[in-house]
Amino acid sequence: MARKQIDRNSEPETLWTRLFGAETGRNKQPNQAVSTDDQDAIRQYLLGQLTPDQQREVEGRLLTEDDFFEELEIAEDELIDERLAGKLTETERAGFEQSFLAAPERQENLRFSRILGRHISLPPPAPPLLLPWWNNQSYLLRAAAAVAAVVIVVGILIPATWIYRTRTKPPQTFADLTLLITTTTNRAAGVQATKVRLPLNADALRIALRLPDSSAPVAGYRVELVNDNGEKTPLEMAAQGAQAVSVVIPAAQLERGQYALKLFAISTTGAEQPINGNYFFTVE
Repeated sequence: MARKQIDRNSEPETLWTRLFGAETGRNKQPNQAVSTDDQDAIRQYLLGQLTPDQQREVEGRLLTEDDFFEELEIAEDELIDERLAGKLTETERAGFEQSFLAAPERQENLRFSRILGRHISLPPPAPPLLLPWWNNQSYLLRAAAAVAAVVIVVGILIPATWIYRTRTKPPQTFADLTLLITTTTNRAAGVQATKVRLPLNADALRIALRLPDSSAPVAGYRVELVNDNGEKTPLEMAAQGAQAVSVVIPAAQLERGQYALKLFAISTTGAEQPINGNYFFTVE
């Protein structure tokens, strides 16, 4: 099924636009480098409507083409907005529930959007009643009080909005790395770890993890980053397919040292099973 054509300039104002303006990831402009056919393929990929061969082709391009990956993020946001607005067809809604929400981070995005939607849809509060003493004050005193209230509100909203944009702005440039799994658990046992040099000269490090040949079909994957001290950090899944999955690590979070990536398979029942082996790399 062809992707719905959406004119982002004429479409009614969305929840995210009303909250955070036109510069956030949910209001990205369409990527001119991606064709309409590619947009249709990405939408069908997210809804589980592609054949296995078509799915593998899309996943391969997601790991190697930045423009194609950015279009995936735009399509994810559009599908969430359409789901909340009730604009998906019955077939699209089934694909949304079964395929799109297989990724845990998309479930979080949908839950977050629902919470925001409930707050935005609340009726506006009734206008406050003016107290008698307020009517008796001079014009200058009332004007000064109004200005002070505006300054307090702006002082609260501007830092909060800046923090939100800083934390949620997706990386725009990537340094790409492909890793193969190593069955040994000891990094000192002659394992030649791939090296990454700082500064990265990119917003984030995108790592493609090739799956073992014997990997059985699963509902999804989860990845943990383990540093030299044994500290574990869950990573955001950028893409996942039959042959590889990819994760993104912001450049600001990379420090020099040795790292291991641990992969977990998630079954259709939600149970996790660690995959034997690790993906090693070193940051210098």
